[in-house]
Amino acid sequence: MSPLNTSFQRSVLASDLDHVEGVCWDPVRRCLWAGGEAGQVYRVGLDGTVDVVTVIEGGALLGMALDGAGALYVCDPGNHQVWRMDADFTVTPFGAAIDYPNYPAFAPDGRLFVSDSGSFHEPSGRIVVIDPDGTTTEVATRALAFANGLAIDETTLYVVESAAPGVSAMPLAGGPLEMVIPMERCVPDGLAFDAHGGLLISCYQPNQIWRFASDSGLELVVDEWTGELILSPTNIAFYGERLERLALASLCGHDLVTIAPPHPGAALRRP
Repeated sequence: MSPLNTSFQRSVLASDLDHVEGVCWDPVRRCLWAGGEAGQVYRVGLDGTVDVVTVIEGGALLGMALDGAGALYVCDPGNHQVWRMDADFTVTPFGAAIDYPNYPAFAPDGRLFVSDSGSFHEPSGRIVVIDPDGTTTEVATRALAFANGLAIDETTLYVVESAAPGVSAMPLAGGPLEMVIPMERCVPDGLAFDAHGGLLISCYQPNQIWRFASDSGLELVVDEWTGELILSPTNIAFYGERLERLALASLCGHDLVTIAPPHPGAALRRP
């Protein structure tokens, strides 16, 4: 019996990737972007073709976000930097140095929020925000238990605390950061909203994807206990014409796996 329900239509979109953690969808160029642990920026076509468009020297690339002009923002703890890669693949620093930039997400006003993970063994993570002009400031919060994936709706910032484990949230307008989705015996990593108001949570361990909704609570959607079909899912991204498929990056593997989750995705904000 397969450990993964066949209704998920699991497939391998691309192989031989260098332990990609970050992945994001580009609806204009109709490709996925992903980053390797040796600084590679991968462009993955919907037919599975893979191009390395640039390599960032000394890089170890994690989360990614795309703006409305087609520029890609890449978190790179290897160089303690968020990079901006323009549509012509020119790479420049964006914002000030950050100790361990992990994941970026745009707010409605165009500011880029970035998780700075800190230590996994003691709460020392934080959130920083980068204005469009590059001005970088720390968001006033308590210390986070390894700040990781982010998701933002119209009013609220959600942040994974991998070592807690769980997902915390705070108002974008300011206010306390509070644990809103406590979890147990797992290492949550990535977040993505679906079109039905659910928040998907990918778990680096133990190969799980959960869905949280305000009306139904926390539900286990995928539990791939073998690690053969889905291995250590880190960042996740809905993609396709109707955002009907979900790409799963894997820091521990070499494949970019995709599935068809129960609900299509919500479109990301690209200022």
